[in-house]
Amino acid sequence: MHSIPRPLGPRGLRASSPSPYGLPEVAPLNIRKVSGTAPRKPALKLPQIDFDKVDGGAFAGAHADGAPPSYTSHSHSDSPGDLTVRPDQTVSPHPRMPAAVVSMENIRQTVEEFDEWSDDYLDVINRLGEGAGGAVDRVRDRRTGRVMARKTITTLEAPMKQLMREIKITSSTSHGNIIHFFGAYISPSSSEVKVLMEFCEGGSLESVGKRMKEIGGRVGEKVAGRLAEGILQGLAYLHKLKTIHRDIKPPNILLTREGVVKLCDFGVSGELVNSLAGTFTGTSLYMAPERLSGLEYTIRSDVWSTGISLLELVQNRFPFPSDLAAIELMFHITQNEPPELEDEEDITWSPEMKDFIKKALTRDPLVRPTPKDMLAHPWIVNIMLHEVNMASWMRQVWGWRKSRKAGETSSRPGSSRSDAASSLDATMAHLSLGGDLDSASAA
Repeated sequence: MHSIPRPLGPRGLRASSPSPYGLPEVAPLNIRKVSGTAPRKPALKLPQIDFDKVDGGAFAGAHADGAPPSYTSHSHSDSPGDLTVRPDQTVSPHPRMPAAVVSMENIRQTVEEFDEWSDDYLDVINRLGEGAGGAVDRVRDRRTGRVMARKTITTLEAPMKQLMREIKITSSTSHGNIIHFFGAYISPSSSEVKVLMEFCEGGSLESVGKRMKEIGGRVGEKVAGRLAEGILQGLAYLHKLKTIHRDIKPPNILLTREGVVKLCDFGVSGELVNSLAGTFTGTSLYMAPERLSGLEYTIRSDVWSTGISLLELVQNRFPFPSDLAAIELMFHITQNEPPELEDEEDITWSPEMKDFIKKALTRDPLVRPTPKDMLAHPWIVNIMLHEVNMASWMRQVWGWRKSRKAGETSSRPGSSRSDAASSLDATMAHLSLGGDLDSASAA
């Protein structure tokens, strides 16, 4: 199929959502500087979508006669333990939440399984983000001094089923690339559920991308490889638990101060902010074609979302046409060839990295690799053989002053598979907003 070239997303700033923490607008990321200050191409804006005008009668990817797109019938059986999701209905721009099947009493019973927590034990340091469904604060445990992120979810606004999913999955996981869960409790009024989790000072992949555009920097290949490896390690772990993340996108990929990847948002984080990425269409920008078409999907759909997120990060632009309305864009994703990583005038990517992106964005989900397969890709294997100081990179990104040496962890081969070794004191170290960025390439 020959498609007409369309303008891609801008390399300039575009409307974006705050991370699940709504991290402070300090400076994030830098890898290698690009000569010149102005982008080579004129900045274009993503279309402002008026959802009231979006026709929700047909699902994305449908033909004019209502028939589904030309996919091979999917019956995923990648392995005996593979999890396949069979949607009850096709995707709609105005998805209707099913009636809640989880009661507040279910939530209460789940929360009571954890240690006792209450507002009396916590000091609020600052508000990180808020929305119609709740808010996120940075808090400190008065008893231990531990700093955490606390999500306050209004139970009248958040779907109970998603809330239960968030708590159960987060509390049952233990992996260096999954956000750590500390506990949860219900407010005295029983109208709010408060979830305590790890605070990631490095921000989200989205905030990193935004900073790159602000400073005219670019994420280098070695750093991108380390980020990819961390995401895939988290997904591979979830796959072992027969869990699909379903919402991999830049705002849901967090980074510690040492640059360790932490996946978050297993159900409700997207409910907390009013933004494009928090809407159905915002999320769908990173969805695999089979999901947009309402077909069965497996963990391989998260691999597609990973590929799109990385491609957007390293190219400093949205990889799909920026002049399409919601339904048109979804149709474009399901019907056209996937985007590819391309060299630029002053940047050349390795053939191995290009192949990695190409395989992650394989349109046929039966052929697309699993997270475990992608971890064995030559590009990832080669990246992991080299030392990449992710802590130093994070300092360059955000302009932080170098903290005490003990607080910095060099990401050596295999280190992204383990928890960050930094202390909580390092997490709360003074932020310098005026730090100089290293002029040398940060890989």
